[in-house]
Amino acid sequence: MATKKDLFDLANDLEAKRWRLMLNGDAQALTGMISDELQYVHSSGVKDGKQQYLDAIRTGTVIYRSADSRIETVIPLGVSAFIANGVVTMEATIRGAERRLHSIFLVVWGRDKDVWQLVAHQTTLLPA
Repeated sequence: MATKKDLFDLANDLEAKRWRLMLNGDAQALTGMISDELQYVHSSGVKDGKQQYLDAIRTGTVIYRSADSRIETVIPLGVSAFIANGVVTMEATIRGAERRLHSIFLVVWGRDKDVWQLVAHQTTLLPA
């Protein structure tokens, strides 16, 4: 079983890669990192599945321009899943509107056939 530090490092690596791909608008590369069961809840309350999430990036409906994300805690869920939470400040164009968002987030990553995939994501805006 992985140590807490190993799991924290894994969470940071997975999230850094996901953000890099999102910032590059690389929906194709993101596909393998995303579970078919994805539940992605945006800070607006809109919920996407895998296809809607990837389509928003692919079509430019959401364009991520910058992100400063920091994981604060990681909680193991057995040997094949974990929850991580933290804070993120990002700049994005969302449906044509420029936004600067400061949020807390929670992600759930699960391992399927030795591949880690994002299963759930939820952000909540922090007060200005």
